[in-house]
Amino acid sequence: MNNVLQLIQHPLVGGLEKMVLTLCQQSKFSNKMALVALEGSTNRALSAWPALKELSHFECLDKQPGISYQTVKKLIKLIDEWGIDTIHSHHVGPLFYGAMVKMHRPHVKHIHTMHDAWYLNNFKQRLLTKLVHSLTKVTIVTDANAVASELTHQTSIKADYVVHNGIDTQLFRPFSKYLARCRLGLPSGIKLVGCAARVEKGKGHIALIDSLKSLPDHVHLVFAGDGSQREFYTKYGIEKSLQDRIHWLGKVDAMPLFYSAIDVFCLFSEREGLPLTLLEAMACNIPVIASDVGGVKEIVSKQSGILLNINMAHCLPDAIQRGLSLQNGTKVRAHALELGCSKKMTKRYDYLYESIKS
Repeated sequence: MNNVLQLIQHPLVGGLEKMVLTLCQQSKFSNKMALVALEGSTNRALSAWPALKELSHFECLDKQPGISYQTVKKLIKLIDEWGIDTIHSHHVGPLFYGAMVKMHRPHVKHIHTMHDAWYLNNFKQRLLTKLVHSLTKVTIVTDANAVASELTHQTSIKADYVVHNGIDTQLFRPFSKYLARCRLGLPSGIKLVGCAARVEKGKGHIALIDSLKSLPDHVHLVFAGDGSQREFYTKYGIEKSLQDRIHWLGKVDAMPLFYSAIDVFCLFSEREGLPLTLLEAMACNIPVIASDVGGVKEIVSKQSGILLNINMAHCLPDAIQRGLSLQNGTKVRAHALELGCSKKMTKRYDYLYESIKS
């Protein structure tokens, strides 16, 4: 029996959370799989993200800032109640709480996936990762070879497996650009550069807005996503007299429509692991421009897009112009199908769930 509990930090809709939900939906153990978020409210999460209602078990533990032994007790109760035999944690907080549970329930196997390695620059989090690895038996997976290399460099810990993240390539596929723009209320007759990311510092919004000044007037930006910096970035665009060429959509539920509405996708983020948004855009046959951070180079090829060093923001306008003229037929989607299919990812994790119990 494989009763797996996926443990995440919060139930906000992001790349990591979408990947975990896809895993819950497509795993051959899905009818026995649970999803638990350390933070947040169960009712609010279900209201904001209706797809969570499809899961067999879902719960938020409403953990407040700081270490909480009460959260450990809640987790143990759920594990006993649901008959969980494997915890699959994602990111450093869930890694710690998964390890704490294992100390109380030694029979439970613990798998941890690292989706990026930037947090290891923090001494406390780096020390916590090393302590958990030395004190409890945890199988370490990274979502990119670059993340595995950084993990070893920072902690001397070697990843047990590398499993690239995957997306639902049946969901993410090309649609009519005209109809997509009509549905989203976006103008026609222009070129649209799209970005889908939380509107927070470090995700490249400022660099994209600045690049717009050097691009022709018929090139506009469209942002999907929300966050604490949206008001600041909106005002920044107004200060630069670019507000008529910037479109803020906020949270978008129909992301395949968003990708189909744009002409090129750009994610000039300061740090990433292996971002799903790039795979999603490519699966919709949209070329991408991305900063060469984390595992991005493992999924972006010359046929599917353009890579830029994070220190080359001044080259964004030229890269966008080249991206807008990139004509590769269906090669961009084909590249995404080869690299980032969620069915391949799910099969690898299912094999891992079975093998660690042998």
